[in-house]
Amino acid sequence: MNNGSGKHTFCLNCVVHVYAIICSITNGRIIQRYKMRVVEYFFYLLVVCSLDRFCVQCDNDSHTEYDLHERLFKMYNSNIMPRNVKSSDPLNVGIELYLMSIDEINEVRQTISIIAFLEFTWTDTFLAWTPFEYSNITSINVKVKDIWTPDIVLESTLDKQTDLLDKDGNAIISSDGSVLMWPYGRYTVSCKIFIGQFPFDEQTCVFDFLSWTFPSSNIVLNSSSTEISKKYYKESGEWTLKRGKVISESRPTGEDTWDHVVFTIELQRKSLFVVLNIMLPIICISFLNTFCFMLPSDGGERITYCISLFLTLAVFMTIVNDSLPETSDEVSKFGVYIGLQLIGCGLSIIATVFSLYCYHKSDHKHVNVCVQFFVRAMCVSRCHHTSRQQDINNVDENTSNGEFITAASATIVECDTCLSDENGTIHQSPPITWKMVSFALDRLCFMASIVWHVLLISVLLVVMVS
Repeated sequence: MNNGSGKHTFCLNCVVHVYAIICSITNGRIIQRYKMRVVEYFFYLLVVCSLDRFCVQCDNDSHTEYDLHERLFKMYNSNIMPRNVKSSDPLNVGIELYLMSIDEINEVRQTISIIAFLEFTWTDTFLAWTPFEYSNITSINVKVKDIWTPDIVLESTLDKQTDLLDKDGNAIISSDGSVLMWPYGRYTVSCKIFIGQFPFDEQTCVFDFLSWTFPSSNIVLNSSSTEISKKYYKESGEWTLKRGKVISESRPTGEDTWDHVVFTIELQRKSLFVVLNIMLPIICISFLNTFCFMLPSDGGERITYCISLFLTLAVFMTIVNDSLPETSDEVSKFGVYIGLQLIGCGLSIIATVFSLYCYHKSDHKHVNVCVQFFVRAMCVSRCHHTSRQQDINNVDENTSNGEFITAASATIVECDTCLSDENGTIHQSPPITWKMVSFALDRLCFMASIVWHVLLISVLLVVMVS
């Protein structure tokens, strides 16, 4: 059977013959023996036209996807932008981001890494076909390296900018010439980390896509959505995704403007882990520093206790600082709280050393008048007088056959100058000793330490909430 063009030529010849015969009939120059010939020609014409339609249908069904590839890529050049040569309209390229997970936020390096896949769409007029001619094939898959692709890059990325489109990947081409790509990967960009509210901080990171070599006059980048799709997103254990915005804009660069599609991700830290494992232990350890002034001065454990708390706070401060960026632009308010508590712990060590020095100082040395006034203001002399009076009463009750208990005899000798008669009436306050000075200093430091801790915690809570 002949090809399609031969069939059409044969049908045309038949029509010409029939037309000639009809003209002869109308002119009256036909004889009776040609009447049957006219009928035969009309019959042949109907049969040939029917066969021609049937053969064209069979011929279209015989074109496979292999034939389609041969036709599309026989003269195709992947270096030529697929836009109409008669038109100066730029090529429209659509970009969408489908976020899958927050892989890592490195506060020290100030970077963010996400797992996501992108969607790039554009129309390649050189890759269009009629599905009816190729067994109703409406789409094909081809290698990315075989077609023209826009040079879309991710700004401020820490990876190679040319790695955004995988040349070994596939692209889906529809019969109308539309091209669809879904590059998948791990995308890392620099992101300014604000640590002032740590661990209740919020971060905003930007993923900016643009064409590397084509200005807006050649390629127009746009996104059909205003929010990042969360269809495939899996919640992170450390960060909460508050919002994902999409903005398409043009920015002037040199003499041209360049289109940008900006994906903005707003994150908030989940603070429960930091609060339970860092904040509460630090606050409790800092408050324990208050009780070092309640330990007895002659026990010998006060200095060890204070230094142990100081070293513990120093270790926690190192842990917190190691997880924060080394920047002077902003300081964590919680880090300032730890530093102030560390300073308070150091002052407690100094006060404890001075208190122990006064406690072990000889009572025969004179106490300054100002120091005596300080001791009386702290009500230490009254407490010591009450204690000594109780010791005298205990000695009187434990008298047996005119002999005193040895343990209380020294106390009676020391208080003998404070008694005026047998009834124990006090005529003057006991003399101020250096042990009293030590007790007064401990009492003052204890009250000051409580006020210090309450004030710091209150300020910390107010700053964090605001």
